[in-house]
Amino acid sequence: MILDSFQWKTRSAAEAAFREILRSAGYAVGGTVTDPKHHRMLTEVLERHPDFEEKVGVGVAEFFIGRTQDAPGVHVGRDAIGIWIRRVDGSTIDFSYITAIRQHSAKSDAKEALRNEVDHRRLAFRDAQFAGDGELVSALTGSPINDRTDAQVIYVNPTWAQLTFRFAEQEGGWESIPVAPAKSANAAIGSRLADRGQASRWLKFHSQHAALGLATRSEAAHRRRSTEADWTPRP
Repeated sequence: MILDSFQWKTRSAAEAAFREILRSAGYAVGGTVTDPKHHRMLTEVLERHPDFEEKVGVGVAEFFIGRTQDAPGVHVGRDAIGIWIRRVDGSTIDFSYITAIRQHSAKSDAKEALRNEVDHRRLAFRDAQFAGDGELVSALTGSPINDRTDAQVIYVNPTWAQLTFRFAEQEGGWESIPVAPAKSANAAIGSRLADRGQASRWLKFHSQHAALGLATRSEAAHRRRSTEADWTPRP
């Protein structure tokens, strides 16, 4: 499963990572999720939720650990806990990361296909950076990057969220980006854009506006989340 800043080989691995936030990260019942990495993971997986707009409401202020029995219409044991959203207006609502992982939205499907269409460019950029003789530094902190396995390609300005948001806007919205399985000769290998004319437009848009850089995995995970509409492409 792929999010903007995180990737797992299987859905089970993704679910285990979020279960660690809930069960093993040291948050008490009623406690706010304070680790920036955990907050970013939850913010990004929330985008996949089929009821995303209902869950977000007027905006997410924070995530916290709550008792599942407090959700309306839910009948569970008193000890059952889950991850909840506290909105900016003070209202709260339960949030199932498992639902978000297992049930896709038009937005999450489109973003995954967009990523797959340009993934070869990301890999080529990383290879080219490590093929040179100069010192590699983080685009976020300026710190040296010496370990190839710890290097992650990031979108500097615009961010990936901003880049894909503006392309989707240009195309008429996330629902206007149809997705189809991408297959090799032997097996399915993810998803791709169903409209190959749209794929060409995306590759051109990406070439014109994407700015790639390197960062460590930790830096990328703790990077402050951008607001999608805070970047406008130049004509």
